[in-house]
Amino acid sequence: MTLVGALGLFSCQIDLVDPTDINIVAEPALAFPLGSVNLTMEHLLAPDDSLIYNDNATYKLVAAQDSVFSINVNDLVQIPPQSPSFNAISMGTIAVDNVTMSQSIALGSIASDAGLTSIASAHGSNAPFPSMNESNVGTYGASGFGSFNSASFSNGTLSLELTNNWPVPVSLSVDLVNTITGNTILSYSMFNASANGGTVTDTESLVNKTLPSSIGFKITSLTSPGSGASFVSIDTTDNLVLDITSANLEVYNAVTQINSQDISSDTQYVDLSTGGSEELRELMLSTASFDYEFTSSLGTDLELNLNFPGSNKNGNEIDSTITISAGATTTGSINMNNTILNLTQDPDQNHSRLQIAVSASLLGSTSMVTVDSSDALNMRFEIANLQFGHIKGFFGTQQITIDSGAVDLAIDFLDNFEGSISFAEPSITMDVTNSIGLPIELVLDFASYKDGTAYTLNGPNYVLPYPTILGNTVIGTVSFDNTNSSIVSVFTLPKDSIGYGGDININHDTATFGTDNFVTNSSSISGDLLMEMPFYFTAAGLAFGDTLAIDMDNANALPQGATLESAKILLQTITNLPLDANVHIKFYDAFWNEVMMKDLGLMESGIPNASGIITTPNILDSEIALDATEALTLLNAKHIIAEGTMNTFNAGNDPVKLRTNATLKLDLGVQLQVKYEL
Repeated sequence: MTLVGALGLFSCQIDLVDPTDINIVAEPALAFPLGSVNLTMEHLLAPDDSLIYNDNATYKLVAAQDSVFSINVNDLVQIPPQSPSFNAISMGTIAVDNVTMSQSIALGSIASDAGLTSIASAHGSNAPFPSMNESNVGTYGASGFGSFNSASFSNGTLSLELTNNWPVPVSLSVDLVNTITGNTILSYSMFNASANGGTVTDTESLVNKTLPSSIGFKITSLTSPGSGASFVSIDTTDNLVLDITSANLEVYNAVTQINSQDISSDTQYVDLSTGGSEELRELMLSTASFDYEFTSSLGTDLELNLNFPGSNKNGNEIDSTITISAGATTTGSINMNNTILNLTQDPDQNHSRLQIAVSASLLGSTSMVTVDSSDALNMRFEIANLQFGHIKGFFGTQQITIDSGAVDLAIDFLDNFEGSISFAEPSITMDVTNSIGLPIELVLDFASYKDGTAYTLNGPNYVLPYPTILGNTVIGTVSFDNTNSSIVSVFTLPKDSIGYGGDININHDTATFGTDNFVTNSSSISGDLLMEMPFYFTAAGLAFGDTLAIDMDNANALPQGATLESAKILLQTITNLPLDANVHIKFYDAFWNEVMMKDLGLMESGIPNASGIITTPNILDSEIALDATEALTLLNAKHIIAEGTMNTFNAGNDPVKLRTNATLKLDLGVQLQVKYEL
């Protein structure tokens, strides 16, 4: 301008001027760029394992933790290895067939043994029959009972009937004796058997009596009034007949023949308790065998029936009959694969007990066998190779601790900023996969920590989704967000650490959920944790810095001979970041010593719409005046850095969304005012 004006004045002069006397001064303005920053969000927030963005270009911070907790069936219920069960069946008393025996004693034999010669001489005639009062007349017969050689009785009676075929009444006392030892077994008294066929019976108990193989009838007393003066027909072949009959015979020791008969019917139980508070009601055996060993001291073969009431194998109860040889040991196994057992059959304990109905029968013999009530069948049972397919019942109330763990958000971009970010819509979801049929309460402890202060989630306790049909698997989700927890304070970043833990409560409320539990051999539950923090957020005091220029060489920007009078820093910002920023520029010498700093003032964001998104970028031009000294300092500077402090819109009070297409462009230039003479 000075040069033009001077030239104008010169054109109006009519006098000649010596050129050497002319002094022309120029004051031009020189402008050139100093540097620029063109930042996209990908420069600031590079996607990584934690930071992702959706198809709609909205950033989201995520962190996943697989198997935060995991429980399998063995954590809930285990059937311990089964110890053998021992029992015995004692034979006890044995029923034997009733026996009979008949002994006829001729009048002539008794008369001879008693020395009654008058009777013998009157044989075949009619004559008076003399009276008798004889003792220890003699022993008659020496036979045994054909069904046993020897028998000791626990029950039964033996009756002796006298049939009097003599022509006069008779009273008789008879001892049943062992003809080998002479010992008396039983004593009978029969009075006033009438003449010519009259009968009299006496019955005695056989309890604790032993009948040998050779039995005789000892007449210890014989009385008769005779016929007096009356004549009767006397025949010495007329008999007194002694008939033995028995009833209800049971022996405890004998050498005898026996009939097939039941000797025992018993119910036994195998305890399948787990050792805890679990109550097993139904057990499906995938594989198992019922192993047995029977040792018999019985003198005859035995048939044993084993029945498992309420069992179901292919629609039928398990029922097995086993023949056990006399005096032998018999082993074997009952296949129980794919069998469902009802464990509620014990009336004294309606769970965890396997009922076995055991009945034993002696097999009849045609030959003599030795039997003794102390003989027994010793039994050994064992359920071996037990692998269950499913269990129904009540698995007790217990608490399982979730192992503590840490969440690594790996938020590297926060290293570029200072200040804090608070997410408006964070969430924690837990995906649950569950095939355990019982109620499980999740008590999740989740907290972040900053400078020793814990920020806890304070979320609800959840009953996790669980199946109600055996064999099903349920997949469900529980979630924590800003409507049911203090999650916003947990994820106000940065934090020193984030950790989790808690408890799993099994059957915590039986009044509400009952006690019907079930598991299969592959049942399990697991929970995978997912944390999501969409960048719908507020922020305050976020600081950033970036280099505008480095290794500049602007010291020779002035024309030779020019004098620097002043300067202006020119700044243009174009941004659709949802952030207001106070920006200042720092100038450094070659050794990175700060030589000057200028505050460029507020860089305003655009106005977000109702969804928190900036749709129209904000353009701002600003300038800062420098005096000559500051201008010279700027020209001599080697490096320039831009720094800023950012808040979200409306002083950090309104949540905004951070999108991948958000940019910040900052162009920095200088305009120099110089003067020099032409």
